[in-house]
Amino acid sequence: MRRHRVQSPLQNRGRRLRSGLEPPPPTENAEDDRMCWICLTGDEDQRRRDWVHPCRCRGTNKWVHESCLSRWVDEKEMLFPDVPVTCNQCRTEYIIVMPPPCRFDTLLERLDKDCERLCPSVLMGILAATVYFSAVTYGALTLLELAGYGAGMKLLQEDPSLLMILLPSVPTLLLLGRMVRWEDCVIRWLRRHNHRAIPVEHLDAAGQPLPGAPLDDGYFDELEREHLDADGPLGAAFGTEQLGRASTSFCIALSLPTVSVLLGRTLYAGIYENNKVLSILLGGVTYVTVKGLASIFLRQSQYQRRRHRFVMDYSPLNRIHNQAQRR
Repeated sequence: MRRHRVQSPLQNRGRRLRSGLEPPPPTENAEDDRMCWICLTGDEDQRRRDWVHPCRCRGTNKWVHESCLSRWVDEKEMLFPDVPVTCNQCRTEYIIVMPPPCRFDTLLERLDKDCERLCPSVLMGILAATVYFSAVTYGALTLLELAGYGAGMKLLQEDPSLLMILLPSVPTLLLLGRMVRWEDCVIRWLRRHNHRAIPVEHLDAAGQPLPGAPLDDGYFDELEREHLDADGPLGAAFGTEQLGRASTSFCIALSLPTVSVLLGRTLYAGIYENNKVLSILLGGVTYVTVKGLASIFLRQSQYQRRRHRFVMDYSPLNRIHNQAQRR
């Protein structure tokens, strides 16, 4: 008794493409007139053997060249690798048959997927360890700078385990201290006591500004708040300017101990000779106060300039005057 071998879809496909037989001609019914919906060519343009109908569409739209469909499937899988490829019209999921892999290929694919799952965790661990040991090193250097080399080494040798916990908190506290913006509180207090509203003659009966009324201080305050929010770490666009501001804030926070020691030795070492910690503390307070006052003065100056700007009428004389001021 002769047994019939059942051929797989891949074998049928190869046999169909390798055969020299031409595909059957289309019937007179328009339902069977084949036209590829990707390249928009049919049997009248070029006789081809790779016609397939992979979905539930009817009529001429159900036919497509297998090579055209393969390129289209590759594009879809590159854009959406985790989404099944479906027909755009009837939403039928395509039955895509892949050649069965050998055992070695299966082993390599399993190893590759395991590496994809494991490597992000390993990378995060390496980054966390790098940040931790960098923080410990910075904390140790800060301790040696503030307490002196002899006293600092003595503290490090007495209780290393405790210092391994406390030292990383030094840069963390310095960076968190930058989030306390006392300058904003001072500026709001100044703006509140010097607030100028819209003149009464520019208001209607309901107290709303008339068209063409001058801008009040509330408008410029809101404009400045929006500008500060855009420059923050949660801004919509993290560009070069925002990167520069973030790096500046980071460097200022980490340089506070060094600047405090320098100012303490320069300004207060003669006054508090027997109290080194107090002189360093006063040096840090002096640095923070001076920098904050300079920031307040600069922001107020920019605010006043923006508040009193105006647009001149265009004329040759005004243009020459504006160019001379820019120089």
